[in-house]
Amino acid sequence: MAKIHLQMLSQEEKDEIHAASLQILEQTGMQILEAEAREILAGAGCRVEVGTGRVRFPPHVVETAVRKAPSEFLLYGRDPGRSVLMKPGQVHFTTNGYAVQMYDPATGSRHAMTRADLAYATRLADAMDQLDLYSVIGTPHDVPAETNDRHQLAISLLNTTKHIWNTAYGREGVLDAIRMAAAVRGSREALRRYPLFTLDLTTLSPLQLDARQAGTMVAGAREGLPIGISPGPIAGATGPVTLAGTLAQANAEILGAITLVQSTNPGTAVIFTQYTRSLDMATGSVTMGGPEFSLLRVATAEMAGYYNLPSRGGGLISDAKAADAQMGAEKMLNCVLSSLSGLTVLAGAGLVDFINTFRPDQLLIDNEIISSTRRLLEGIRIDSEAIAAEVIALVGPGGNYLAHEHTAAQFRRELWFPKLWDRKPWPIWEQEGGRDVARRAADSLARLEHRPAALPADVEAEIWATVREAEAKVLDAGRPATGGLG
Repeated sequence: MAKIHLQMLSQEEKDEIHAASLQILEQTGMQILEAEAREILAGAGCRVEVGTGRVRFPPHVVETAVRKAPSEFLLYGRDPGRSVLMKPGQVHFTTNGYAVQMYDPATGSRHAMTRADLAYATRLADAMDQLDLYSVIGTPHDVPAETNDRHQLAISLLNTTKHIWNTAYGREGVLDAIRMAAAVRGSREALRRYPLFTLDLTTLSPLQLDARQAGTMVAGAREGLPIGISPGPIAGATGPVTLAGTLAQANAEILGAITLVQSTNPGTAVIFTQYTRSLDMATGSVTMGGPEFSLLRVATAEMAGYYNLPSRGGGLISDAKAADAQMGAEKMLNCVLSSLSGLTVLAGAGLVDFINTFRPDQLLIDNEIISSTRRLLEGIRIDSEAIAAEVIALVGPGGNYLAHEHTAAQFRRELWFPKLWDRKPWPIWEQEGGRDVARRAADSLARLEHRPAALPADVEAEIWATVREAEAKVLDAGRPATGGLG
């Protein structure tokens, strides 16, 4: 099979980025704003600066820690048939979090994300045949900000059977997430063997781990949960304006975080993630749809491969708001380049507006983009059956292949068939209303009815009991449990 593979960085360039990252960690270090995390790193051989929280990482400590992370592992959904192999070069697709706005194709307007919106979006993502995992799409505003993570996971567990990617707020958030997921799995041991969710955590660029993220990493690692660690420096703002500089800084941040995780519990599954992006110097906006973002996704996949770790990044991101030419160009550019580079998980389906807004109609469009990209990844089959020299001889000069049995036997295997793209002649397209792809997607949404298998009543009750108890703790602590964006 002739397949396409994209390579941008040479071995020498990857060595240089790695060396620069080790230099950053050893000389500049990271500020770790959580005492236990600093103690763990000190025990592993890092140098902790008393009073400032600055931690400096000797190169051998970092390299030893990275080697302890597994190069491949399985992630499981509620549906046993929806397991996903995480390994370098294996390509999967997912949604993205955590949008604060919900677009309504019927009105052409958007509103603050609600619990009902998130449940609908989750069911919709569950129905998409091209999405292998589910990253929590939205942050609902009609729940307490302090327990948004619990609501997000509860809604996800009830509305998708795919593996879930969600954050957690500190050790209590981790334990509550485990309690909910274990109720679905049947036991804590079953959850440990068949992880139902991955912790989605971030560094704080430049070169910081705040108390909540560091504490959650420690708690998650102790509990044996898979952890996706995502630096997101903005070139020109929270990272150097040069892409190589931002890449080196982000690489240092993720290596520092991996060192913390592996020092806490060696062998913890981690996913090498980067959301490196750049600042639009004309508008002051963060841009995630331009060529620089795509280049950084390619670099993410290649650096993850350098460490023999699975990777993740925004592979379907756009700055556009409308389902227009800009949206299609940015999404396709990101998707194709990231896929060809071997990024393990491409995130962003359905997200627009710098991932601030979820568009249900765009999710269907992105599902089509992914489908066509998968065909691209398959390449061209080269064998005697596909070359078809004997068929060519039989048909001969001036002949026609349409009625030949070879065509009937091979076309479904060889050719990609769209579900949403239009290939009809102009008069028929015009007669049917001349609808653009956004309108066709919206019409498809109106006809789409999907609900995953319901959980048993006692399991659902346990999930919501966990959420209510977390909210009660917020009230007991004297913090008003009012709605917020989280």
